[in-house]
Amino acid sequence: MTGTVKRVPSIWTTGSTDILNTGTWRTAIAVHEHRPAPCYGVCPVDGDIPVWVQQIRNEKFKEAWQTLVENNPIPAAIGRTCHRPCEGACNRTEYDGAVSINALEQYVGDMAIREGWEFPAPSDELDQKVAVIGGGPAGLSCAYQLRRKGVQVTIFDANPELGGVLRYGVPEFRLPKKMVAAETKRIVDLGIEVVTGRKLTGEDLGELDQGYSAIFIAFGAHEPKRLPQFSKDDSRVLDGITFLRSVRLDAPMELGRKVLVVGGGSVAMDVAGSALRLARQVEILALEGREVMPAPEDEIEDVIEEGAILNDGAMVKAVEDLSGTLLLHCIKVELDQDVPPGVIRPIEIAGTEFTLEADTVILAVGQDPELVDWEGRVQVARGMVEVDNDYRTSRVGIFAAGDVASSERFVATAVGDGKRAANSIVRYLGQKIVVEEGFADEAKEVAIDDINTFYFPTQEPGERDKVAVEIRKFGFDEIRLGLTDAQAFDQSKRCFSCGSCIECDNCSIFCPDMAIIKDSDAPLYYKVLEQYCKGCGCCLEECPRGAMGVKEETK
Repeated sequence: MTGTVKRVPSIWTTGSTDILNTGTWRTAIAVHEHRPAPCYGVCPVDGDIPVWVQQIRNEKFKEAWQTLVENNPIPAAIGRTCHRPCEGACNRTEYDGAVSINALEQYVGDMAIREGWEFPAPSDELDQKVAVIGGGPAGLSCAYQLRRKGVQVTIFDANPELGGVLRYGVPEFRLPKKMVAAETKRIVDLGIEVVTGRKLTGEDLGELDQGYSAIFIAFGAHEPKRLPQFSKDDSRVLDGITFLRSVRLDAPMELGRKVLVVGGGSVAMDVAGSALRLARQVEILALEGREVMPAPEDEIEDVIEEGAILNDGAMVKAVEDLSGTLLLHCIKVELDQDVPPGVIRPIEIAGTEFTLEADTVILAVGQDPELVDWEGRVQVARGMVEVDNDYRTSRVGIFAAGDVASSERFVATAVGDGKRAANSIVRYLGQKIVVEEGFADEAKEVAIDDINTFYFPTQEPGERDKVAVEIRKFGFDEIRLGLTDAQAFDQSKRCFSCGSCIECDNCSIFCPDMAIIKDSDAPLYYKVLEQYCKGCGCCLEECPRGAMGVKEETK
């Protein structure tokens, strides 16, 4: 017999499969991945939702708050006012109902206020100064991010107190003033100078140019839109923003017995809810059908529960004065689908005419920025300050964001825009931006099919409890109760943590070749032993959260 036969020892005698380099067979290799969750993809502030929800689950509450405020310095306020796109995108929606992300945000934000948690002082102090015009959500967010980086910041606001729409527009029953005060104070305590009671206009730019390295415009949109059917001089026709402000200042405007609110957005629902506490009868007239009204469904449901009558898919054609009472001639409509984005064109439905009576009509059909003194100083287009993708205006050194520069009128969107504008301003000032490690360019968003739902028993979605309607409609106390500790824990457990490894060890346990080991030095907690992994995909199938993949070998 020629040659030598190399005998492979049996694992029964060696006790190990180390010599069986099965990795030489493969065409692909297992990889641990940090992939974006769908909630992250739609979050207006780019919040890393799976991370801070997991921290709640692990009872690391302060860490959860610290993760939250990296992107949003006012979680108690946003936890009550956000339009919740994250919940609409939640993968759990297709399983047994979305995680109550917004309620969890409020839970952590409220805890931070109770516990007195503060922001750490800036690690650097720069000699550059930025003027922020407007102390609402966008202005506060931008000022906070700038100050964290050591920039000297002055906020100018026309109102006596900071907060903008949060302080003067959102009713107490949705957002208590004490929460706004606590979160704005925490931002200011970072060392921000505040000048209130001063309304800056374009004429003040020369003065600001002398004292500041950059200027950020964020004074919002406060000029109410009118409808041609209503006289501008009729004292019985109010605008929603002015009415809400009067209520917020504890000096509500007189309404009479019957009130008609015209509009279908959140402002209209806030107006209706406030009017219900002051008048005998409240009706709402919305151009859109209920299923497509801009207001979130829960806000519509709240006011209907409290007694408001909703007339959706309808508009006012003419107004008649009946000896002090307004008679409104209305008609049902459909919205024309063949119009450009952002355009609304109602089509009347013949034979659907009806009338409504009201002592007071409150118009809540939108607001525009007051830009009369700014035109000619910065470029204005479509009724807003025009900005590029980096929030730069047409004038060097001047930036803008929030409602003054965007038609997407959501509080959370303004906070996110303010954060991103701050980064642009810091770059303009010549400072470096520390880019946090994010997702790989090729990382795909986690879909429901990537989740191994075997590991998640079905559980009914939970939401904040509400005060009984027979109690809440007689006062302005907050109507939604925060989550209890038990409710918050249950909700945090429901989160799939899409794309985020939580070190469950499934990849290691189920690997048939023992090719995955725990490694605290590895970026994602585990190490794949290339000489053994044969790319079978068992780890991918058994990963509950879509944080594993298989990469094709290129050679």
